[in-house]
Amino acid sequence: MMGIYGRGRPKRWNPFTEQGSNPPSAPGEYRIRDSSGKVKYVGETNNIRRRVGEHMKKGKLKELGEGTVDWMIASGSSDSSARRDHEKKSISKYSPDLNKSRGGEGRPANPR
Repeated sequence: MMGIYGRGRPKRWNPFTEQGSNPPSAPGEYRIRDSSGKVKYVGETNNIRRRVGEHMKKGKLKELGEGTVDWMIASGSSDSSARRDHEKKSISKYSPDLNKSRGGEGRPANPR
């Protein structure tokens, strides 16, 4: 049985230099890193390219010292509930400063 995400490391993209792998218009999880490599935000979306573009327009990556984006495409058999559960685990693992909620979609933050 394949997991929510395939084997291997996430792909990395630097939107300021265009180096790496540009995110696709596919469901998955992404992590925004600051210029030192620290994970500052974790998100789950049904369209990685669109969501990262929204973060760019809002200036979230620029304020991090021109950070990078790591992303993983979800398997075709995953659903948004399973991806949100994985997102919550990633948020717990990395404790990113910029995640206002503990699991996206405006879900309220759980006390730490």
